[in-house]
Amino acid sequence: MGRFLILGKEERQKYLFQMLCARGQTVTYCDSWLDGGYDAIMLPPAKTAVYLSRITDKLQAGVYVFGCNFPPEILDEKRRQGIFFIDYLKEDGAAYTNAAATAEGALAEAVLSGKEMLCGQKMLVMGYGRCGQVLAQRLWAMGGDVTVYEKSQEKLAVAKAMGLKAVEAEEETLSCEPGSMTVVNCSLGNGNMESENRLDARFWGQFGYIFNTIPQTVLGPARLSSVRHDAVLIDLASAPGGFDYACCAQNGLNAKLCSGLPAKYAPKSAAKLLLDIIESYLNLSERGGV
Repeated sequence: MGRFLILGKEERQKYLFQMLCARGQTVTYCDSWLDGGYDAIMLPPAKTAVYLSRITDKLQAGVYVFGCNFPPEILDEKRRQGIFFIDYLKEDGAAYTNAAATAEGALAEAVLSGKEMLCGQKMLVMGYGRCGQVLAQRLWAMGGDVTVYEKSQEKLAVAKAMGLKAVEAEEETLSCEPGSMTVVNCSLGNGNMESENRLDARFWGQFGYIFNTIPQTVLGPARLSSVRHDAVLIDLASAPGGFDYACCAQNGLNAKLCSGLPAKYAPKSAAKLLLDIIESYLNLSERGGV
């Protein structure tokens, strides 16, 4: 039997607490540190850095710390002290499972934020990593007219191998039949150059929905000035996101930073993913379901 500390008052952490208790473990669930001689500490994936900074000086040698995107400077120091850090999303298969949950959450945000059905809408997915790949496929399957915005030639090749239509952004031949998917090769600059805005104003102005997965500013003032005023902008990147939110507010754009969607829309499934990873390291005994 282990002693675990779960931090973070979110639904995903609550279900993880229930699942660990069902396996006969001794679990403390709270929002701040409580002394207890723990074998493992589970930090909220979306706020790992914030919570880790609060408890760094309390970690003891031999403890396992689970979370996501740990600050490198803390990792280097604490690993030398015999502390084990497990990044959930670096485990085999976890990132794609999380991407699927994120994509479903993004669809929910789009439906709730917009005023039109998604089928037939022109949509832009910025970034074609794990999350972008799953999201683009989901939107396309729903009948969306989807364009994928990506700079990597390797990822463009992956998109083509999946049977997706590829069009270079500079060709300005961006229109295609509704329901088809376009892959665009482009720069990921912040859109502040006047010449850049002159060249791609029509491109940015055609989309009713824009989804970003790129963790850097990709929609700055110049590009945002060309975005439709009724467009829905969903930002899935980690804070501070990929949109200039001050500019979005000034222009009256419907932009929303939506990190942590698995915990919001699929907390039980998200908790099960975390539990599977925890069990692979700590070899917990099964004592029933939740």
